[in-house]
Amino acid sequence: MAICSKARRYCMQVNRRAFLAGACAAGAWQVLSGCFSPRAYRANGKVRLAAIGVGQQAWYDICRFRKDAGDICELVALCDTDMESGPTLPALKAYPGLPRYRDFRKMFDEMADSIDAVLVAIPDFSHFPAAMHAMKLGKAVFVEKPLAHTFEECELLRLAARKYGVVTQMGNQGHSTIKYYQFKEYVEKGIVKDVARVNVHMNMTRRWHKFKGNIFHYPVGEDIPATLDYDTWLGTARFHEYSPEYMRGEWRCWYDFGNGAIGDWGAHLMDCVHEFLLKGDLPSKIELVKCEGWNQFVFPCATTVKMSFPANEKHGDMTLAWYDGAQNLPPLPKGFVYDVPDGIPKNSANGDADFNRRQLFPGKEMYQKDGTVWQSLSHKHPLHLVGDFNAKLPDYPPETDTHYRSFIRAVKGETRTLSPFEVAAPLSQVFCLACVAMRVNRSIAFDLSKGEIPGDTYANYFLKGPSPRKGWESYYKI
Repeated sequence: MAICSKARRYCMQVNRRAFLAGACAAGAWQVLSGCFSPRAYRANGKVRLAAIGVGQQAWYDICRFRKDAGDICELVALCDTDMESGPTLPALKAYPGLPRYRDFRKMFDEMADSIDAVLVAIPDFSHFPAAMHAMKLGKAVFVEKPLAHTFEECELLRLAARKYGVVTQMGNQGHSTIKYYQFKEYVEKGIVKDVARVNVHMNMTRRWHKFKGNIFHYPVGEDIPATLDYDTWLGTARFHEYSPEYMRGEWRCWYDFGNGAIGDWGAHLMDCVHEFLLKGDLPSKIELVKCEGWNQFVFPCATTVKMSFPANEKHGDMTLAWYDGAQNLPPLPKGFVYDVPDGIPKNSANGDADFNRRQLFPGKEMYQKDGTVWQSLSHKHPLHLVGDFNAKLPDYPPETDTHYRSFIRAVKGETRTLSPFEVAAPLSQVFCLACVAMRVNRSIAFDLSKGEIPGDTYANYFLKGPSPRKGWESYYKI
């Protein structure tokens, strides 16, 4: 039974894949959301940026905007539900005179006319209402990854970006580096071709591993700190008693608030594969191959998820496999090199190696039908040939702007963003489908034409999630 809203059913009538393919093939990026739409920009001044989220990742983003685009943008407001708590103090010290808010709705009520663009760097589950509110007001939005918490929210953000014609960018920063330009160039020139399987892995310890799957209830409620507007922090999510187990990044552990390791890292590892090889498609089958430490509340300790993308006019059959968990390592091809970030000396290995002696960093291996295998690390790192890691590869265009600067320049109408919602939403939906399989602890099929999981009412429920709390319903109407 379909659980989709009227908006979602409408979404599925739009042939997203054909739209993307046609737009890209024709070079018509201008029709995509986030390309050339300098709405609300003051022609004689800097782009005025408001930050929804101030501590932790948000502070990193604020610093990058200042470093990469400080000559063309200025921070004009700070908003954080836990304002004046420890993680927000660096921003408050750096920007002592800016208006401060705990509720983005109040910020927009009071100073919408003084804002051109918005950074949304808050927990996964709260991306959606903040971004939707900003877009409805005609504001450009830079939203951290993953784009949203549920499959439906991703779709609604994509449609809203198109409807309101605003500049958009998801915060998978590597999508504006040499990795992007190399991958795009190599696919377009047929250097990378006929990829049948991609293994993607992120095997670092995660916050929820501490539970080892042995968790049987939500945390017991505690007193709400004086600095925290907890009601606004919850946003659209169903009510939970306050617990520090949800704060300062711990929300990533919980199905109700986060998207697990795949939501956190998938956008850095799968982005180019999804855009240039899979052309923005969704999988028809999500197979939960391995799931250790399953429970009803937090993400498993280790998962292997194999997603099948059926052949069509744009690509052949392709399998995308995800591996997470400290010891849940993928099989590695002969000649694989244990590449490491930032120039640390490398150790090479032949075939499956002694994992106890080497660290496998987040990355991917791509297997072509002709036997060619490519490997790369996460974020900015380019592709290398397995078996000839240091081979001289064909040149490719250099990167131009950083992810942050390209967003601000796009707001000014000078360029386009490389991870607009038209690209980022279906990528994030892939993560959402994997999270559904993890949560229900079984493999699922996905009907590409109907946008539902056939014959599985329980799994379908999580495509949309629980109804928003009272007072937050309007964000789901565009």
